[in-house]
Amino acid sequence: MNSLTPTGVDMPHSIRVACASNQEGLLDGHFGSCLRFLIYQVSAGESRLIAIRPVDEAAAGDDKNVYRVSLIADCQLLFVVSIGGPAAAKVIRAGVHPIKRLNAAPADAEMEALSKAIGRNAPPWLAKAMGQTPEERIRFQREEDAA
Repeated sequence: MNSLTPTGVDMPHSIRVACASNQEGLLDGHFGSCLRFLIYQVSAGESRLIAIRPVDEAAAGDDKNVYRVSLIADCQLLFVVSIGGPAAAKVIRAGVHPIKRLNAAPADAEMEALSKAIGRNAPPWLAKAMGQTPEERIRFQREEDAA
């Protein structure tokens, strides 16, 4: 399923991120037609490419979106250049937060920017994707307000 050994399990306080890709190392794919998903493990201090999951259209069956969601179901975020409404609904139902980027970009640069956003000042949508409860997010806000 992937061509790299998963190493993200030893990265505490991290999230798993999928990037739709057509060209090696680029975030440049449409969810419904990309050739592969680049899978990253991202924390506040680092990001690692842990897998490359090729899309096998022959294995997709009747619903290619369900198949594609199965390839990224262990991720919390999905970066794409484009995604249709029905596909986005299936991604969200699987617990993955889709993020559209209007232009193609190096995936590692996007992951570096995401890594900088993770932490105590993470935006609410990212804190939620990281599994922080509303109480934890409110507590962090209150601690910052008290300082």
